[in-house]
Formats: sequence, structure tokens, C-alpha cells
Amino acid sequence: MYRKLLATFALASLLGLSLLQTVALADFSDINDFHPNAVAINTLVDQEILQGYEDGSFKPDQEVTRAEAVKIVLLGMGVEIDEESISGVIFSDVDESDWFYDYVSTAVNLGIVKGYDDGTFLPHQTVNRAEAVKILTLTADVETEIPSNNPFVDVDSEVWFSSYASYAKVWNLEPPQDDGNWRAADDMTRANLSEMVYRMQLTKTNGVAFDESTNWLRKRFPTVDLTLQVPFGWDLKGDGVGAVWTLDKDNGQFSLLSPQDNGGTLLMTRYSNAEGASSSELFRQIEAGLSTSYLEDSMNGYPSLTVFVNNDHVYREWYIVLDNGSMVHFQALTGGGAYSPFLEEYLGLIVGSVVYESSSSVDALEAAMSAIQVDGVGQDTMDLFGDLTLIETDTIGVGTGPVDYFYSPSSDITIKYERSFDVILDVQEGETSAF
Repeated sequence: MYRKLLATFALASLLGLSLLQTVALADFSDINDFHPNAVAINTLVDQEILQGYEDGSFKPDQEVTRAEAVKIVLLGMGVEIDEESISGVIFSDVDESDWFYDYVSTAVNLGIVKGYDDGTFLPHQTVNRAEAVKILTLTADVETEIPSNNPFVDVDSEVWFSSYASYAKVWNLEPPQDDGNWRAADDMTRANLSEMVYRMQLTKTNGVAFDESTNWLRKRFPTVDLTLQVPFGWDLKGDGVGAVWTLDKDNGQFSLLSPQDNGGTLLMTRYSNAEGASSSELFRQIEAGLSTSYLEDSMNGYPSLTVFVNNDHVYREWYIVLDNGSMVHFQALTGGGAYSPFLEEYLGLIVGSVVYESSSSVDALEAAMSAIQVDGVGQDTMDLFGDLTLIETDTIGVGTGPVDYFYSPSSDITIKYERSFDVILDVQEGETSAF
């Protein structure tokens, strides 16, 4: 109980009022806003739990050792480090002169970690997913139970780490990989462990499972008059028939229209509703032709009709009436593999993030294209976007002054801007400085 209270008060002090506050992005050469673990990494950096390297990098893909994992988790969970302790660390490969001595000693004294039968701790050995989740859950002092069913397709309920894996699933601390497997033996990276600790901090603070969409970036779909939050690493198409998808390349999927086992797609089309029918009238017409169950409700404040479909690849459909009276139809497709239950949740989160955005806002992109190589109008044109993020600066520029590269997540374009003449030099699709 003492350790639980200590960790709770220390964590509350560490996190302040809320972890959902904006976190300033640290200046790492290998981390930007679009890295899937950027918020987690920068949260722990702000808390002085993590730091970068002298060359300005963070090395997110570098594997984490057992000693490093113990330090990061203890500090992340607000556990007080016992710098006077000499008990509990009777390992042949751990010495008082080691930087990690106090952290390992504290963890041993609290029953968080143990050594091996040969009297070693192996502090420099990499830590795998199962070990990291066990260290995290024990440090957070949460209750875990052996599950009655296998928590993941590759985690049997009888293995030693099943209770920790089950907790990680229920609270969404560590979801499966994109093939549905958890891969308990995979080595943990700095980015991966940062994300786990960050998610545990939020679940401990808020008392609910981590919302997977918390840090997804918002993208614009101009032909259907809306924006959506899109998972990291997913592809999207904003013109014509809008779409968001992830391919199951391991099973040979190359088309977004025919998901293989672990692929998923969200298609969207718009009905202009020129007649001005109400949402109730529109939904009555749709329901008259349905042979499956449905639910009238609201989605992010907009009138919605959810159609529960589960045949072949179609998982679910949504009809949402926007503020301008138009109706957007979403159709979610999944392949039915081990990853599908998670994809179904993600697809629902994407739809649930819907925000109406007038097509007039698309004029920003048209204005940017028209302003290319026109001096004196660059900044005013870029102000039309409202979500530009500086991703790179070329201080040498083009001989006249520095050149900045600004990315718009909603429009998915990068603007190349030269300061001295206040001019947009070019516009490219996607996030890039390779013009």
C-alpha cells in the first residue's frame, strides 16, 4: 500500500493537472510531428525521464536494455529511487559504481524484477515485450489476472506473462502488431517503451483504457466536406471517392478495395441532398431498403445512421448528415484476419472523429497553387490553412534567404516558402522537403 500511495502522489506531481495538455516538440533530428510515438517521447522528455543524444538525435529504433527499461519505467511511474539502498542487489554483474545500480536496487527491493538462477541480472541484455510489460505493470502496482482465454493469437493463457499481456490489451497499453500477433519475444525500442509508459501514465490518471486515436493527425477530405483523424502509417485519398486504408502486404494485398486477412479500408462518398431533406427523411429512405439491423444516433454531434453489416469484407456502414445538409456515406471493409477486431475499432474511431469543413476552405490549396512564384503574398496565403507545421529550414536557401518547408496535415501538402521575398516557391503532395 505504501508503494502504491507513493507512486500515486509522485505521478500526480509529475504529471501536473493533465497529460492531455500540449507537449512542446523536442528538437530531435529523427523525430517530427508525424512520428507515431512523437507525443509519448516528448512527454517523457519534458518530464526529464528521457533525453536525446549529443548528435541531436533520439534514436527511436534503438533497442532498450534491461537496466534502461528499469530506469525509464520507475521514473515514468513516479517511484522514488532509493539512493542509499545496498540490499537486494546481489548480482555478479551489478556493481555500486554502475549508473543503474540505484534503479536496479530499488526495483529488486520492491519486488519488480529478479535476477537469474546463476546470480546475474544481465543489465545490458535487451528487454523484450513480455518483460517490459511485466516491469511496467508491477511498477504501476496494478492488479492483473490470468485470462480465461488467450489474450492474443500468439499468447496462450497459460504462459507466464499472460496476465500482463491481458492487462496490456484491456487497457490498450501495447496493442498487437499489424498481423494480429503480439510478438512477446520482440526486443523493445526506445520509441516503443516510451509509448507504453506514456499510455500507462494516462490510464492511471484518467482511469480508462487508452484511446488509440488520441494523437492521430487530422486529415482533410475536401470532396466530402470533412476532416478525419487518420492512424499513423495509413494511406488516404482525399479526392473523388475518399478513402483511408492499410494494406495487408504480407498476404499479397495491393488493392484497397479487396482487403486480405489483416487489411482494412474506409470508403466515403457524399450525397449533396439538393432537395434539402431532413436527416430523418434521408434515414427513412435508407432504412426502407435495409435487410440488416441499424441504429439512429449521432456521431460527433452529427445525425447518424449506423448499419450493422457483417458479410464478406463489409464490416459496417455509416450515414452522417453534415452541417451543410449533405450526407456522407462511410463503408468499412476488413479482411477477417487476426488483426480485424482491432481494425474494426480503428475504423469506428476514424468515423467518430468526423468534423464538417466547408468546401470553401479548400480554396486555401487553390490559393497556394495560384501564389507560386508570386512575390509578397506567401505569408497571407499560408495563413489560409491554419494547420501548417514547419518541418525543415534550409538556411542556405536559394541565394536570397532561408527557405522553409511547411506541411499541412489536413491537405497533405508541403509548401516551400522563401522568406526574403515572401514567396511560395512550390507546392508538393505529402510531407517532404525533396522538391
